[in-house]
Amino acid sequence: MAANDDNQEVYHNLTESSRKDNQTNDKWTLYLMLCCLTACVGSLIFGYNIGVTNLPTPLIKEFFAQKYFPEYYQKLNANKQPIETQEKLNHYMQELSSITSQRHSSVGNKTAMEELNERSHKLEEEAQKFLNESAKITVKVIESYQKRLSESHPDLAKIKNETNTESEDIQKYTTFLWTITTSLFVVGGMIGAFTSKYVVDFFGRKKGILFHHIFTLIGAVLAFIAPIINRPECVLVSRFVFGVQGGMTCGLIPTYLSEISPAALRGATGVMNQLGITIGILISQTLGFRQLLGTRDCWNILLALPIIPGAIGVVCLLLFFPESPRALLINNRDEESARKALHRLRNTTEVSVEIDEIKQESRETKSDEAISLKDLFTLKELRWPLITGLILQLAQQLCGINAIFFYSESIFHDAAIKDEHIQYAVFATGFINVIMTLVCIPLIDRLGRKPLLVYPMIIIILDFLLLTVFLYYQTPENIIFSYLSIVCIIVFIMCFAVGLGPIPFLYVAECFRQDARSAALAICMFTNWVANLCLTLTFPYLAKLLTTYVFLVFVVVVAIAVFVIFLKVPETKNRSVDEIMAHFAGKKQPLATSAEDEASGKLMPNTKV
Repeated sequence: MAANDDNQEVYHNLTESSRKDNQTNDKWTLYLMLCCLTACVGSLIFGYNIGVTNLPTPLIKEFFAQKYFPEYYQKLNANKQPIETQEKLNHYMQELSSITSQRHSSVGNKTAMEELNERSHKLEEEAQKFLNESAKITVKVIESYQKRLSESHPDLAKIKNETNTESEDIQKYTTFLWTITTSLFVVGGMIGAFTSKYVVDFFGRKKGILFHHIFTLIGAVLAFIAPIINRPECVLVSRFVFGVQGGMTCGLIPTYLSEISPAALRGATGVMNQLGITIGILISQTLGFRQLLGTRDCWNILLALPIIPGAIGVVCLLLFFPESPRALLINNRDEESARKALHRLRNTTEVSVEIDEIKQESRETKSDEAISLKDLFTLKELRWPLITGLILQLAQQLCGINAIFFYSESIFHDAAIKDEHIQYAVFATGFINVIMTLVCIPLIDRLGRKPLLVYPMIIIILDFLLLTVFLYYQTPENIIFSYLSIVCIIVFIMCFAVGLGPIPFLYVAECFRQDARSAALAICMFTNWVANLCLTLTFPYLAKLLTTYVFLVFVVVVAIAVFVIFLKVPETKNRSVDEIMAHFAGKKQPLATSAEDEASGKLMPNTKV
């Protein structure tokens, strides 16, 4: 008995020593960080395209009216002319007043006085030229109205009514065109998400990401040339093409990130996908300010800007970063290239343990070919991983995130925030979203996925209940409820950013083996986009029907999701695919890696994704 104990101790010491000597580097390396950032350029572009149309929406609608209703557009401009003229003249007066003040402080400085006199002379010339042009436009408008009156002699009230009716009809039509434009982005996303499986299976991970940037290029060119060639159809097509890029991003980027990262960093690298999306939204909100690119002359440049990061991402990924080691070894059977990729990503030559783990996963994979969409639904072992993955996608879209952004502008307005300052309040919400996503990166591999899902979702339920109460009592006299509503919006964004924002993408990438991962991501991301489309089309009617009670619908949805997550979703932190699959199969003993199992002489495979 004593001899047997001695043998066990010797065996434990030997295996433990061997394991330590061959331990793969599971820390961040500079190369891994740069590789993740380069891959997430696609996520940044996706996020940018989500938020880029919010602020310039009136300008794009005006572009539609200019093309399809030129007479109405001219009258609209004529009505705006006095206001714009006054604003421009106020600008000139402020500049001249500033120059006058500077003259008083520059007495005796001959050079400064000459520069100020020259600036003043130029401003006076510009103001005079502007007034002359404005006068010509005003004369033309007056002549047009006089001609109409002299020709028809109608009743003036009748003219006013006809004009108002025409204006309403045209606004309805341009709003309809804009609804189609936004819907096309979602439809493109559905197609991109569904086809991402075939892109991954045909091109591979790295080449698939390179391929999907073709849609970035096409969408940017179409958006840029739309006002130049006066074709609004280019805007519609560009939004569809950008949607395809976004849909593919949801499948391609999480797959690549999960396969290049060590098990201990899977959560952090997975969150980088969502971080890219939130940063993209924030950048688009910033550049869309009226002081920057959110102007009548620059909105097409704003929509076309993704071509710049897209080009940089393509060049860097193509020249400097490898295909995922898992794809190289399991799909391409190229062990040498897989080792080279791991050497660079881990910054160490000790990658034998990770190579063995990938080989073990390859042996346990049921087929050399990728699992079809049909098999994904029919194989019993994949049923609950797929169901829980779909529930998380639905929860992400139906938790109320779109409702929050829908109501936020009106809530800010009711809180006495001036119209010209609302864009900064919207920017603040985007900034909070980015900060909380950054906070999630170190937390997700410490606390785990499940706690970051369940606890923030419980807070969201309470938050929406309070928001419903505050919106009900919100009046101009009770402005305090508007401020409390803003607090509720901020709390929701914080909870979403650390839980339902990043984790659904990460969860699907972690729960499936190599042969099923692309199909699972395609179906789950497709479902995500379908839910997005359904909510986009139905939410305005829900909001009109239920008014401030609309958030109670999301309370029910989130509560159901919490219940299912609590019962059926496993913790995937530091767990292999086999351990996760064992949980779904109801096995009590997952594949072990503990010291006790090693000491008892049990050598168990430890396949990590």
